[in-house]
Amino acid sequence: MAFKLDFLAIGPQKTGTTWLYQKIADDSNICFPKNVKETMFFDIFYAKGLSRYLSYFPHRSPHQLCGEIAPSYFDVKEVPERIYNLNPDCKIIITLRAPAARTFSLYCHHLRKGRVPKDFSAAIQKMPRILESGRYSKYIPIWLERFSHEKVLFILMDDIILNPQKVLEDIYSFLGLPKNYLETVSSLESRVNAAGMPKFPMLAKISAIFASNLRAYRLDKFVEIAKKLGFKKVFSGGEDELPAIFPKEVEYLNNYYYQDIKYVENLVGRSLPNWILEQ
Repeated sequence: MAFKLDFLAIGPQKTGTTWLYQKIADDSNICFPKNVKETMFFDIFYAKGLSRYLSYFPHRSPHQLCGEIAPSYFDVKEVPERIYNLNPDCKIIITLRAPAARTFSLYCHHLRKGRVPKDFSAAIQKMPRILESGRYSKYIPIWLERFSHEKVLFILMDDIILNPQKVLEDIYSFLGLPKNYLETVSSLESRVNAAGMPKFPMLAKISAIFASNLRAYRLDKFVEIAKKLGFKKVFSGGEDELPAIFPKEVEYLNNYYYQDIKYVENLVGRSLPNWILEQ
């Protein structure tokens, strides 16, 4: 059977992609990569060749749609072309969230893994992608240049919170899947990937580096086993609350993302007043 990538949910990070994966991963009509949620193939490991990507789907049945939840793909300019070359009819799901809130959440994500300093300004200087990946008006057009509007579905986190069942129904309609599975899907009951300060910052950093190295050698299953055994909570679970965002940082983020908010409002045809972060 010839390989065909049917759909991708490309994020960006901290926009509800983990929630989406948890809700549909067990559907027998969908085939996700084996032993890992994110392959990072089309951005990080593309040079290793398509055979590496195919190795994630040995379990696919002929009737299944093949897809991936891949939030790291959103802001890598080369990825849309790479996906298009594999399948020009691939369907793209783009989840979006208020950019300032998303950026602070992503900063917290990297902080708890020991990758950035606690000071927010220093963190975004060390890892500029925390900011850059929220530039919706810069990166969405690149995807739309390769994939027509009919092949792209936009999902707002606001709608996931308010009406998760309707969001899932929209996704299933977009993918052309039967909705009988959705009868067993529960609502959004808790925060996904809630972050706290790591108990052991150095161990958190070491464990994150070690996990990345395992993935590079296609040993993803050992990372997933460690998560199930609770090592993630030991190394990066929080005893202390994450730092608060200061008014000057709120003002900076609101100004930085103003054009991106207006772009998305025009794209979805509605006002998004909650996307302005309150000081």
